[in-house]
Amino acid sequence: MLAFVFVRPFFRIKFIGREKLPKGAYILCANHTSFFDPVVIGFCIRRRVCFMAKSEFFTGCGKFVSCFMTLCGVFPVKRNSADKACADRAGQLLKNGKIIGIFPQGKIVRDINSFEPKAGALLLASRFDVPVIPLSIYHEGRIRLFSKMTVRVCEPVYADDSSLKSARKAALKLKAVMLKGLEGRNEDNRC
Repeated sequence: MLAFVFVRPFFRIKFIGREKLPKGAYILCANHTSFFDPVVIGFCIRRRVCFMAKSEFFTGCGKFVSCFMTLCGVFPVKRNSADKACADRAGQLLKNGKIIGIFPQGKIVRDINSFEPKAGALLLASRFDVPVIPLSIYHEGRIRLFSKMTVRVCEPVYADDSSLKSARKAALKLKAVMLKGLEGRNEDNRC
């Protein structure tokens, strides 16, 4: 709901591929170029997306930010570690048919050529038998009022099994699919 209030009047978003979104649980992986990305994704998906966010937002940004993020369905992840509590929380949400939002590079990366997704999202997806749905978000320069953006749903990506080797291989495929989506930018039929 908040996404509609903040996005619709101020930004021009072209959303391509809504028909590719599954009805049940899945993991949504998007390139992350701005703090505004979760709001844009929420606007486009029109279902609640429970995002993982670095744990520092919950411990170092004050009680208000922590409470607000929790109310929005955001939950903490300890980056660069095997965070069992986070995986358990994500698994619980997936079992309840929810969407988990993950920025697989683990941080904001503005340069498309530096996009290197980590394997965690694919490991989680294989563990709970859900698809990974890639989203490519494109905009020219920094996001400003009335910016034009293209958000494209790409074909699902799966890991062959729940091994780390398989997840890393699938992460490379995720990268290729998302970069292909970014190449098309405003074209309707990329990905």
